[in-house]
Amino acid sequence: MVRLFFLFYFILFSTSLLAQKKPLEDGVIDATLLAIDTISSPEGKINFLILSTSKNRYSVKTISFLNKAISISKKSDLKNQYASIYYSFGNYYYYNSKLDSSSYYFKKAEEFAPLDKNPFIESSILSTRSGIYKRKGDVSMAISSSLSAKKIIDKIDTTKLNREEIRTYTGKNLVINNSLANLYNQIEDYQAALLYYDLAYQAVSSLNSKRAKINAGSILSNKGDLLIKMKRYNDAFKILVKSKELKEEGEAPPIIVAGSELNLGIAETHLKKYSEALESFNSALNTYLKSNYQSGIAYVYVNRGILYNNTEDYNNAITDCEKAKSIARTINSLELQLDACKCLTEAYKEVGDFEKAFKNQELYLIAKDSFISEKNIKQLTQLQMQYDFNKQQEQQKIEAEKKELQRKLLLYLAIAALLIVVLLGFFFIKNRKKNIQISEALQEKEILLKEIHHRVKNNLQVVSSLLSLQQRQSKDATTQQALQEGRDRVKAMALIHQNLYQDKNLVGVPLKPYIETLVNNLVFNYKVEDKNIQVITDIDDIKLDVDTIIPFGLIINELISNALKYAFTEKDSGEITIDLKLKDELLILIVADNGVGLPDNFSIENASSLGYRLIKSFSQKLKATLTIENPSEGTKVRLEIVSFKTV
Repeated sequence: MVRLFFLFYFILFSTSLLAQKKPLEDGVIDATLLAIDTISSPEGKINFLILSTSKNRYSVKTISFLNKAISISKKSDLKNQYASIYYSFGNYYYYNSKLDSSSYYFKKAEEFAPLDKNPFIESSILSTRSGIYKRKGDVSMAISSSLSAKKIIDKIDTTKLNREEIRTYTGKNLVINNSLANLYNQIEDYQAALLYYDLAYQAVSSLNSKRAKINAGSILSNKGDLLIKMKRYNDAFKILVKSKELKEEGEAPPIIVAGSELNLGIAETHLKKYSEALESFNSALNTYLKSNYQSGIAYVYVNRGILYNNTEDYNNAITDCEKAKSIARTINSLELQLDACKCLTEAYKEVGDFEKAFKNQELYLIAKDSFISEKNIKQLTQLQMQYDFNKQQEQQKIEAEKKELQRKLLLYLAIAALLIVVLLGFFFIKNRKKNIQISEALQEKEILLKEIHHRVKNNLQVVSSLLSLQQRQSKDATTQQALQEGRDRVKAMALIHQNLYQDKNLVGVPLKPYIETLVNNLVFNYKVEDKNIQVITDIDDIKLDVDTIIPFGLIINELISNALKYAFTEKDSGEITIDLKLKDELLILIVADNGVGLPDNFSIENASSLGYRLIKSFSQKLKATLTIENPSEGTKVRLEIVSFKTV
């Protein structure tokens, strides 16, 4: 299924494409810099320069506008302007694909955002940062960042806004809802994606302009893509026809209209409207070829190849899918390679070239066989559900099966990796005189290993979504709480695999960003915004291997969850501190809060809750000394871990 339209998000809801196609002429630069001399106030000059940067689509030469703006603000000591300027710097580097520089300037913008006191700036920083996370493959953090942006926007009192601010508010809501829909679409939480697409479309429908029509058409294009995945082809076809009409009415650039044409061609293929589908694909391809948009070209080729297979035009199918496969390798798109290989397997088989059919089937199966089976993931869900509904009777059994399942997951990963190595070794012996093929095979191995962790993380997110659906359907508060705790544990493990596939050597997880992300997710899940709860961390720069991080992460999850749930029930504010130090060959973890504390007669040996049983069990696995103190105020848990491995 085509996922091309996630890339159009910033085309549609920002001021421009990711990169300026037409270079900005020096005369425009000079005219803009001269124009500011006609503006009297420093604030007016700064706003004019920021607007000019955006209007000129963050072209490379517009950096001079932002440098001038920061110079004026420093000269006039206008620190309240820094947030807007640094945010524009962040956008500039984002649109020019320099993500690390973009992140740096967004952090600087956040430092000065309280001086600006503009919620739109804060939400915009989080919204664009979500795009950075997404482009780096971190969907979980992308969703978290977008939800934080939405929370800021939702708190705005719209009755106090003027007409222009209302337009800004509506636009921000539109951007964030569409972004969330795209992200949930990507992790296959289709119901959540549909909800946010509808919210985005409602927002844009209240605007009346050509750009609003383009945005509305783009949202419908995204929704049509989702409906194709859900196999609702008739619904997808109707929405995609409307999508194309809206974009054309808004006079959208051809490359944006081509997005609707590509998805329309896919829907028409499923509906067996082959002549219409071919016309849609050819129109989209002509546009992408003119723009040299490689990803779009590859998507058209592979889907047109599938169409040719359906119409028994196998030679054209082979031509298109070979082109798609070549481009997919160039742009490192594993998904496109899989689709192209599947198309080629069928086409070569039909024309009688069984050797090429077998080779393409081999490439397809190598990747497919590496994915963790959905059956094993469903077993994890069933175990968690069994605990939720039969807690007292099945507690020990669930804990044992849960550990066994974790062991099996690691075993499957090892078997998958071993299988890949064996297959690559076979191809190495067979083709040892072809050094280029060896290099390609090694590259594929690295991609597949990363994809294993990526798919494990995605499947665990599916488990979390299933638990979320069950949680929303349940009316019993105890059951809802148990399901939420289960989701938190699944997310803690998903975050580990997310960090693993982002690690350069695929061997370990850095603790500081892992713990901070885990804590932020828990604070959001337990909805303690109405309380002033501060989480203070002091964590050494340590990276743990996968055997240590799984029990360690689950211990952290239980300790923070307990503090958020119980420590501040009688208080409106408080602190949770997390200290992690490597000292004298011991890994020392201290989690403390200044809440209500534990009962005087509390003993972890006699504790019956799953949370404390997990803490005790995993502490034993790590050969840790566990101490729980109940000082005059709050609770303090100390673990001195002996059995751990750093990388």
